[in-house]
Amino acid sequence: MAHCCRILWEYKFKGALDSAIKENMDNSLIDQIRQANDIVDVVQSYVPLKHVGSNWRGICPFHNDTKPSLYVSQPKQIFKCFACGKAGNVFSFVQEYEKLSFIETVKKLAARVGIQIPEHERTKVISTKRQHLLQVYKSAAEFYCENLFTHSESALEYLASRKFSAKTAKALGLGYALSSNKGLLNHLMKEGFSVSLLKESGLFGEYSGDLRDIFRDRLIFPIHNNTGEVIAFGGRILEPKENTGKYINSPGTELYTKGKELYGLFQTKYNISKLDYSVVCEGYFDFLRLYESGFINAVASLGTSLTEDQVYLLNRFSSKTVMLYDGDAAGIKAAVRGGLLCLARGMQVRLVILPENEDPDSFILNRGATALAQLIKEAPDLISFMAQSEKLNIDIKERIEQILDALRHLSDPIQRELFLQQVSENFGISQNALLSSLKRGSARGLAPLSQAEQPGSSAADLQQRLILKAALKDRESYNLLASELAIDYFSNKLYRRLYLFLQERLRDLDTYEPSALLDNVENSEVKDILGELLFEDSPQIDTKALIKDLKLRKLKRDLEGLDQAIQEDSQNMELLKEKEKLSREYRRLTKRVVNKVLY
Repeated sequence: MAHCCRILWEYKFKGALDSAIKENMDNSLIDQIRQANDIVDVVQSYVPLKHVGSNWRGICPFHNDTKPSLYVSQPKQIFKCFACGKAGNVFSFVQEYEKLSFIETVKKLAARVGIQIPEHERTKVISTKRQHLLQVYKSAAEFYCENLFTHSESALEYLASRKFSAKTAKALGLGYALSSNKGLLNHLMKEGFSVSLLKESGLFGEYSGDLRDIFRDRLIFPIHNNTGEVIAFGGRILEPKENTGKYINSPGTELYTKGKELYGLFQTKYNISKLDYSVVCEGYFDFLRLYESGFINAVASLGTSLTEDQVYLLNRFSSKTVMLYDGDAAGIKAAVRGGLLCLARGMQVRLVILPENEDPDSFILNRGATALAQLIKEAPDLISFMAQSEKLNIDIKERIEQILDALRHLSDPIQRELFLQQVSENFGISQNALLSSLKRGSARGLAPLSQAEQPGSSAADLQQRLILKAALKDRESYNLLASELAIDYFSNKLYRRLYLFLQERLRDLDTYEPSALLDNVENSEVKDILGELLFEDSPQIDTKALIKDLKLRKLKRDLEGLDQAIQEDSQNMELLKEKEKLSREYRRLTKRVVNKVLY
């Protein structure tokens, strides 16, 4: 009983939080915004989807998905990942993907479809620090871009000397940081941003309590997340200077973590999906040259070795990639390492090997885009390259072991066997020997894939799940559940929480719309199980019969508990009276039904 009270209190408290977050925004406005944003259209703006049967399917962005596990139902306006368990509606997807508050998500989706939020509603929204930082970076990006085209002949001349057009600079939002110590600082202060926020932005250094711009007299590359928000900058000096690094990048902030983003992905993600492969290079100028030369499916790893997070991001848009790194030994090593990370996620990887003293930028300038396109077309797959190349300074046994170590992370046994067949054919090693080595070794360096936590599968759990699913079919079914049952009829902790949540949520709904139940669900476990139940087809089952059977199970549990209590205190008349009362109720329920085992 105390446990039930605690859960009830928890939900009442969360309900109060929900109300505080929504700030009394009109439910009809939220409904209008949800209904105007088709979930398939919205999800496809983040992740490519393919029509499969009555649903849409794609790579799940919420875990390291190696095969399409995300399903989206257009009729129900609900998504569900059958690998990690995430589920929800269009608000839930955007909120989870972009790490926004519910109100921020509502505003974003309202703007997407041109719905105006009334001024009195807007004033109630409490902005987060993340929102404020995004505004700082947006304003800074605009300031830098304006500087490039109005105050910096030297930067434009530098780009021209490297044979980059102003059109490309504008398309990618390039900018210029003034040589002034406080050029950006003064601009942002005039825009009304607080000093405390600017200190947290990562755009300024503090010297004896005095803030100064980090980026000064540099060409600026804005770094976008894959939804188009500027979250960081890279800066390159125009002329070599003593004790000055060629490049500097924004430090880690609430918006940006090094190694988690891909430069240019926002501009090229749709083409990557359309062409069904990506081209991965290392640096800013390699990307600029590729983009300007028509390779509009390229990305850059921001000058660092490719990371697992970047591979995970890339794999959302295509499972095929071409590694295009410098032609020297370091470039080849980095390309193979990055390729193995992609292979570990089940991607098909090819390697372009440039001449020793070339990088993508210089190769296109010297030999042309057509020559590079031919190299990409003829690029060998990673396994073939590792078997045959004389440019890898490691022995054959180590090459095989590196490939096997990547394959140990694959959860799909068919995919793993296909890759093993390739290894066998290219290295001349039997599949049995490879399989034996694969099983002996242990995977290194990569995190295991997420797995969904499922409720118990006992007969009682299955019955409670089934009755909740039946109750979600329509308002009438739920009303029957709510009037006939109470929280203590549910022994499974998660289903107790879901039952209480439904009591609170349905009380506030004027009309019954399944996807609306998923608006702003604070408890992720409840949201995921609710989304799962709503996603599944409604069972053709007698809800009244299910309720009766659940009552019988509850009576049996209560009678067993009373028998145990009476054994310990046989003279307690209250216990005996309670047993007699429950026994009469049990006999009444079983009198007109045929007893049969349902599970």
